[in-house]
Amino acid sequence: MDRWLLNNLSTWELALLVVGGAVCIGLGGFTLMRRFVPSLADHADSRSLSSAFSISSGLFSFVLAFTIGQLYANFTRASADAKQEATVVAQVLRTSAGLPKPLAQKVRLETLSYAREVRTHEWHLMQNGGSSVAAWHDVDHLYKTLQASSSASSNPFYGQTLARLNDLVTSRRVRLDDANLSLPVVFQVLLLLGAVLAISTTFYFKPFGERIQVAMIGAASALIGTAMLVALILDFPYSGAIAVSSAPFKTASLLLLAGG
Repeated sequence: MDRWLLNNLSTWELALLVVGGAVCIGLGGFTLMRRFVPSLADHADSRSLSSAFSISSGLFSFVLAFTIGQLYANFTRASADAKQEATVVAQVLRTSAGLPKPLAQKVRLETLSYAREVRTHEWHLMQNGGSSVAAWHDVDHLYKTLQASSSASSNPFYGQTLARLNDLVTSRRVRLDDANLSLPVVFQVLLLLGAVLAISTTFYFKPFGERIQVAMIGAASALIGTAMLVALILDFPYSGAIAVSSAPFKTASLLLLAGG
């Protein structure tokens, strides 16, 4: 569900949905509690937060901070893995330049074709956790090209190119796995329940007037909603408006790394 939201809603729409929803839950829940449980106003603490609020909000804040930290680590790792694969592609281009000219040109064209397929087509498929069959075929063509030119195996650059091609397959698999990095569904449900609990415990906070109380409940709900929004945006590194960039696979960048 969160992947669908990331791919179909803009950041502002997500903010309106998540943060606005949290505020509605906070203020709406408070209104319902005051209406159906009138004793709530009499037992609300006028001097400090209740012990329930202190315990639940502190625990939830810790879990939420840990979650955001883990999701950000996943995002940065996915970005680094994509750059690593682009570097391997550039190394294939660089080492293949030392092969006999007809073979070098063919490997160069097939390698650039692979990079183009990844950047223009596969990147969109990865938004939903998919991959490009054509990109795998491009890798197969590279292997077949090198196998068909085994007479060049005595060339020292032949073995290096083949080794970098093996590295490319490994890096590619890592990148495809990164597209599905996400919090387990059970953890997501627990996080949502924790957010609702943390918001509901603010109902027991009674400052110097009901208006201030409503404003503080709304502010606390918005803060919790904002944190949940950050967690949602960082989930699935290749989905949503804030996703891992395909810029490292641009032909100009690869040729620059490959030395022209």
